[in-house]
Amino acid sequence: MNANCEILPGVLVDIWQCDKDGYYSEYGGNSSQSVSLTDLHFLRGRQTTDSSGLVAWTSIFPGWYPGRAPHIHVHIYSSSGTSLLVTQIAFPKEICDTVYRQGVYATHGLQDTTNERDMVFNDGVANQMAQISGSVANGFVLNHTINVRS
Repeated sequence: MNANCEILPGVLVDIWQCDKDGYYSEYGGNSSQSVSLTDLHFLRGRQTTDSSGLVAWTSIFPGWYPGRAPHIHVHIYSSSGTSLLVTQIAFPKEICDTVYRQGVYATHGLQDTTNERDMVFNDGVANQMAQISGSVANGFVLNHTINVRS
């Protein structure tokens, strides 16, 4: 939706996130990510908003990497391909701590950076904080409204 709270149907929403170990597909082999996954494509997606301005994905809970709090990247484009907004979605620390103590996530441990200390979120996360419901046993649902100037 835009700043006037009008629904934006037909815009492209591009998301990407790291895996449980903090690695991005299509990236790496450099000082930012030593593991090269440049030939792989995962945890990335694009969808066009429906008539209600909504998109939905099924994914894993994002991992984390040093110096950053857990997040999902979002880039929104108009139907003509013009970039409207680049942002990130933040996660509540309590839920991250719960997830990162479980199963395959436990080998990587708890994140080393909180939202408050994160270079992107350190000015506040009021507009980026995800609303999350559910549990480790039953899965989580993330709902997030993004306001876009169109």
